[in-house]
Amino acid sequence: MRASLQTPKGQSERRSRWALWCVAELCAAIECAVQPNALGRSRGGFSTKLHAVVDTKARPLHIALTPGQQHDSTMAEELLPHARGRAFIADTAYDADRIIASIRGRGMKPVICNHPTRKYNRRRSNRALYRERYLVEVFFHNLKRFRAIGTRYEKTAQNYLALIHLASACLWLT
Repeated sequence: MRASLQTPKGQSERRSRWALWCVAELCAAIECAVQPNALGRSRGGFSTKLHAVVDTKARPLHIALTPGQQHDSTMAEELLPHARGRAFIADTAYDADRIIASIRGRGMKPVICNHPTRKYNRRRSNRALYRERYLVEVFFHNLKRFRAIGTRYEKTAQNYLALIHLASACLWLT
C-alpha cells in the first residue's frame, strides 16, 4: 500500500501564500537592518561611504557615514558647518549650484572642478589650490592602515563610526 503524496487543493495555495509572506518579511527585515547600518548595495556588494572634512595637516575635523549607493552631494549640508578656512576644496561630486551657493554664503571660496556634464555656469577653478585636495586622500590612506576600518569588521554603523573616531584620535596624536 502506498501513501498518497498529494495535498488537498487549498493547502498548496496556503503554503505558496505563506512562502511569499515569508520572503516579503525577510526582505523588509534586511532593508531595516541595512539602512541603519549604513550598508548600501553596489556592483561589488555591500559598501559604506565615508565623508570627511580635514584640516591642512590631513587630520579629521568631521566624519560621516552613508550607504554606498547614496550620492556624495547629499552630505554637503552636514559637512559644511564643520569646514574652516577661506576655501572649501572638494571633488566634482560636490559640483552643484545649491552647494556652491551655500559655500559662498559661509564666506568661503568654492574650489570645486566642474563636473564634465555641466554645460552652463561653468566656473574657472584655481588649479594650484585644488592640488591641496590630496590631503583628504592622505587621511583616507592613513585611516585604511587600521585593518578593522579598511575591511569593516564592525557590523553596526554606530560601532564602525566609533572605531573610525578612535583611529582618527590616533592620527591626531601622531
